Amino acid sequence: MYRSVDEIILQHSVRGMDKLYQKNPKKYCKEAVENFIKLPKGNLFLYTGFYVNGYAETDGPIGTYFLAKALDTLGYHPIIITDNYCKNYFKEFETIYMPLLGYSEIENSALLQKHQPICHISIERCGKNSKGRYENAWGVDIGNFTAPLDELFQLASKSSPTFAIGDGGNEIGMGNFKGFLREFSTLEPCQIECDFPIIASVSNWGAYGFIAYLEKFFQKTTLPTLEQINDYLAYILSLGSVDGIKGVQSHSVDGHQWEIEKEILNELKSATM
Repeated sequence: MYRSVDEIILQHSVRGMDKLYQKNPKKYCKEAVENFIKLPKGNLFLYTGFYVNGYAETDGPIGTYFLAKALDTLGYHPIIITDNYCKNYFKEFETIYMPLLGYSEIENSALLQKHQPICHISIERCGKNSKGRYENAWGVDIGNFTAPLDELFQLASKSSPTFAIGDGGNEIGMGNFKGFLREFSTLEPCQIECDFPIIASVSNWGAYGFIAYLEKFFQKTTLPTLEQINDYLAYILSLGSVDGIKGVQSHSVDGHQWEIEKEILNELKSATM
């Protein structure tokens, strides 16, 4: 049975995103991409990198890397916005490493003025909650290890469309659902909102869903193969990346068995659009 992209990327949910979808059923991924393709081609900012136990976790960078590759293939110019915990993760692409103390508003404005991004897409990037804290899935404050990329994202939202992918509620862009998230989660949700949110069980899968729609709209193969994802995962593991749930180096993302990755990719190829 063919399913929608959103239903596919919300499988195997363990953090409540499936409950959010049941209460707010909508083709989030389709709406996001339909609005994205209305934009002119040009520079765009991709935000990612989530601190876990001294490193960046494997969820986020993988989806960002392959979304950047897809966008580059389609004629856009992706610029990665991250911090030093993702050092050398994106060597093929222009990357801006924000210092842990962040930039001033003047510096953020100058960055936007210099690059003139057509939009901003966050993929699994922690954002401040109502307490002004950056908290991980266990409610631990990781502010000392999290550059304030959300400040740049929020400033940019005043002049450019914003898109965001999250899988638990503490990520940039999930502020759109903060009221509902408080109903079923002990996690204090991120306050930063976006124009077009995408929810998924694993944020990488949300990026794959975005790519699947781009592939459909542009009629050009952009979805990565499992082999390509395997290779890239092995590469970032060699740089120290860890599974965000297990907290250790593992050929996995968010604690899921790796066989599920193949399942998600295969289903996206035959998804109803």
